[in-house]
Amino acid sequence: MEAASWAVIAIVAVTLIVMTGRRYNATMVLAMSNIVIFAVIEIAYRGTFNVTLLELGLKFSMVTQEPWTLITSMFIHADFFHLIFNMLFLIAIGIPLESRIGKRRFLTVYIAGGIIGSLVFAFAEWGTSLSVVLVGASGAISALMGAMIMLYPREKIMFFLGPLLTNRFSVYVPILVWFGLQFFLFMFDSSPVAYAAHIGGFAGGAVIAWVIRPSNPASPRKGRMRDISPLKELCTTSALREMYGYAESASDDETRTIWTERILRDVKCPLCGSPIRMRRNGFKCREGHEQ
Repeated sequence: MEAASWAVIAIVAVTLIVMTGRRYNATMVLAMSNIVIFAVIEIAYRGTFNVTLLELGLKFSMVTQEPWTLITSMFIHADFFHLIFNMLFLIAIGIPLESRIGKRRFLTVYIAGGIIGSLVFAFAEWGTSLSVVLVGASGAISALMGAMIMLYPREKIMFFLGPLLTNRFSVYVPILVWFGLQFFLFMFDSSPVAYAAHIGGFAGGAVIAWVIRPSNPASPRKGRMRDISPLKELCTTSALREMYGYAESASDDETRTIWTERILRDVKCPLCGSPIRMRRNGFKCREGHEQ
């Protein structure tokens, strides 16, 4: 196996380990990992034949012999535009979804949904005479889209409209348009894009999200979570009130903590104006004032 391929495997392993740490945002860790891996491969081959793509990409005829490629193929991209397009959608969908369902559920959707997309691709290509290698995070990102539309179809999130960002539309509008485009291209286009993996990932992500979705906020477990009511009066803008609503209705402590930390970035102590930090038994500012 090529040295570049071993380097990619090492980066993927480190990525999976780092993402389990509570302090790291999994979406940004994934984006940085994909970018670093692309740079490593570009430096290693410099325009020559990309052997790593063949060694770590998913070949539908070798799924059972090389099962690890179900994971490694998600971190390899064919060219710069393939990488950038995927990373833009990963950040646009991943950040709001992770903040709503928590890191563990997010990673479950991303990894398991990506694998399902790859398996659907392998099944769709099985028995053909084509020599096809699947690479890219598209299947996993499609799974995030499926999860988002399943759990939060009317949320307003940031999307790319050409060079501009917009949050004017509910999430189901651009995702349904995207899904319809994928289906159309899968049926009528012959370009080397794994539309079967996209569609499989989307459907897999939606199903996984429904199965592992946060429980009813009225669950008794909510009573054992952090009390954030002292922050309510400090949330004086519409954005802060919206974040407080998400934190208050969270059904698990991880999701509540994520939203609470985002609130604390913007609120200040009403007595001294210093930043507020979470403590074991509540909230205190830098000067020691309890909230």
